[in-house]
Amino acid sequence: MTPISKIVYHASRTEFTRYFWAGSLTFLVDFLILLLLTEVGGVNYLWSNLAAVSVGIVMSYLFSVKWIFLDRRYSRVVFEFPIFVLICVVGILLNETLLWAFVEFGNIHYLVAKVVVAVAIFAINFLVKKIILFRR
Repeated sequence: MTPISKIVYHASRTEFTRYFWAGSLTFLVDFLILLLLTEVGGVNYLWSNLAAVSVGIVMSYLFSVKWIFLDRRYSRVVFEFPIFVLICVVGILLNETLLWAFVEFGNIHYLVAKVVVAVAIFAINFLVKKIILFRR
């Protein structure tokens, strides 16, 4: 194995790298739901975002427990999932507030604002989930 392939192999096995790829897929689904509900369905962007983020929460949880994090503080979903959802609710409130502020006060298109907000919340969510749920 070459030195570069060793680095790539090791990086692909880290929790943050797996979180990045899972988060990217989750964001793509989230973004498409937002776009479709708003542009095709005529739903207000904030309601569309709420629905999209809710789907993202379920995807994120499944990725987190099945693939991303190696250690879990709680072995039972009945304890773990409510805490996960609580963390995500805080993320949703931050997501909705920032999206609204960028659109209403920053005059930024809601899809551009969505990308900016997602990047900001991405790192925060990883750290909080890792510290509270996915370490022993």
